[in-house]
Amino acid sequence: MAIRPKATPRLGLSGEPSALELERPLAAGLSPNRPLAAHFHAPEGMVLLREPSAFSGFFAGSLGSLSIDEVFSHVVSGIRSGQLIVQHGDVQRSVSFRDGQPIFAVSSVHHERLGAVVVQLGLITPEQLYQALAKVTPTLRIGAVLTREGFLSEANLYSAMTYLVREVVLNLFEMTEGSFLFLEGRPPEGDAVKLQERTKDLVLQGIKRGEATARLRRRFPDDTPVVAGPEAPPPGEEALLGRAATGTTLGVLRSFWEGSLFSFLTWVEERSRDGALILQQTSSTPAPPRRPSGSFVVPPPSVAPLSPEERFNALLAQIHTAIRLAGSNPDLLRGFLESPHPGLETAYDGVTLGPDGRVDVARIRQNVSTGGEALARAMTLEALDAFVSYALFTARNVLPGEMSERLYRSYRDLQEGLS
Repeated sequence: MAIRPKATPRLGLSGEPSALELERPLAAGLSPNRPLAAHFHAPEGMVLLREPSAFSGFFAGSLGSLSIDEVFSHVVSGIRSGQLIVQHGDVQRSVSFRDGQPIFAVSSVHHERLGAVVVQLGLITPEQLYQALAKVTPTLRIGAVLTREGFLSEANLYSAMTYLVREVVLNLFEMTEGSFLFLEGRPPEGDAVKLQERTKDLVLQGIKRGEATARLRRRFPDDTPVVAGPEAPPPGEEALLGRAATGTTLGVLRSFWEGSLFSFLTWVEERSRDGALILQQTSSTPAPPRRPSGSFVVPPPSVAPLSPEERFNALLAQIHTAIRLAGSNPDLLRGFLESPHPGLETAYDGVTLGPDGRVDVARIRQNVSTGGEALARAMTLEALDAFVSYALFTARNVLPGEMSERLYRSYRDLQEGLS
């Protein structure tokens, strides 16, 4: 397991400045010419950001608490300008926004670099890229070299940049671990492209890609043994499938793939279907570790499942977010609270819609708590069910069919769990 780098504050004596000792992975990118400013968040933590700052604000967090979908929703729906940096391990992706629109993106991943993209698109040859890379300097970037040497036209360079920005944005939605930082402020005027599709459509594609990637990862984990099948590989894939001739794992094979995780797993699905790649069964569930006689094992902590009320509220939040990402006003859900269904007026008395689409379940429970605990809980669930049903009906008019159907499936699963 990778060890996270640490920072250790060293407090000075009274009147003396404090110091912060950083481990080498953190300190590698620092220099005296680019000092850091500390933004404290009570005694629990602080965020270090470079000075002088050209941003007007920031927000940061972990993808374990906010998903990429939610982060993008915050930036896009807020029509914000600035830079979003997402990092996990050695992978770092950065997207620049102007008024909620992505206009530029860079990545540390090899196949998401401009040089790799222009070769992949067939705009230049690998030999031309090698020649151009030898002439890159700190002040002369690869795009400028390619056009100056006549390897690439300005039009093709812009087309490649547009493609690259789109791919980096979509591949962000594959990330489920790591951290993010959004620095709000006007981006530089240079290095900006105009994507052909609307941002909300791009985000919806990203959400679909993220969900598809998660589904494929469950089907094809990295430790799955594979071997090349009897069917001949398609042209251009001989070398990759040759690495599985004597058997390997998907994780090893993935390290030789030039493309996103989604494209690799899609390829695995296709090749396993046509017989060019054979997936072998992994070993059954590992046996529990042996322990010395007389000892005991402390069971791992369990995560309490969401209550039915919390699941209804979570589904309301998903519907609220989906409506916002589709470019519509999620406040249209307030119509239900302003005029509840007959019989629910008391339950929703004084209940408002939260900024994330959730409602105050405790207030609903209090409103209907005159008939005992069991009856109050049943009436609370009935009230929540009515609101979710209304929200789904309203959302169907503004959401793409696939997304609307996915939300309905979640609703049906929730109802079946209560029956």
